[in-house]
Amino acid sequence: MRTRQAHDQAAIGKILDNTNKKNLRKAFVVLVVVAVLILFFSGVFDFLHDREKVEDFFQDSGVLGPIIYILAFVAAQPLSLPGAALIIPATFVWSWWEVLLYSMVGGIIASTFGFVVSRWIAQDWVRKRLPTKLLKWDRRLSERAFLSVVVLRLITGYAPAADWVLGISKVQMRDFLLGTAIGLVPITAVLAIFGDDTVKWIQTAPLAALGIIAALGGIFFLWKKLKPAEAKT
Repeated sequence: MRTRQAHDQAAIGKILDNTNKKNLRKAFVVLVVVAVLILFFSGVFDFLHDREKVEDFFQDSGVLGPIIYILAFVAAQPLSLPGAALIIPATFVWSWWEVLLYSMVGGIIASTFGFVVSRWIAQDWVRKRLPTKLLKWDRRLSERAFLSVVVLRLITGYAPAADWVLGISKVQMRDFLLGTAIGLVPITAVLAIFGDDTVKWIQTAPLAALGIIAALGGIFFLWKKLKPAEAKT
């Protein structure tokens, strides 16, 4: 009798837990839709895509500028706005190390938000919308989680899709945070130091940029193949 009651209570608990998760997901979807509508009708989208307006705004923000910049960075990432769209104008307002610091803080917060949403709130939704090829990387990502996150960040930068892929994988939060922090440093530093010249260089020498990305990927796969051999010896 007690065993049956325990099973019934466990079943009820599972039902309530699933119901709470569904309600949480619905509330999150509604919240996102409302937020997007507010941003759209308030003109924030147009503002974030206008580099001159962004630059003028932060110059007039005073001491609140860094805080507003970080919040804008966090808001821009889920909208798939490239990080360079904010980093480059910021180089005309602050020193390179300040831009690097503010961008890293904003980027890590934004990436963590995407990771958490993908893992605990909208995992099914993300799986349905990501290409099958990306989903097949789940096992590879979990084998050497930290290094995989670093390399993925070196290749994709601030791309939100990377957050979603890592969110539905078995990568732990610790590896995600450390790998993201280290992997974002190079691209952020380059943009912060060289600013608009970085974009011009990529436009004038796209093959060189692709070559660097290919080299990073080659180093990763070479390390992956050599590692088991070293372990055996």
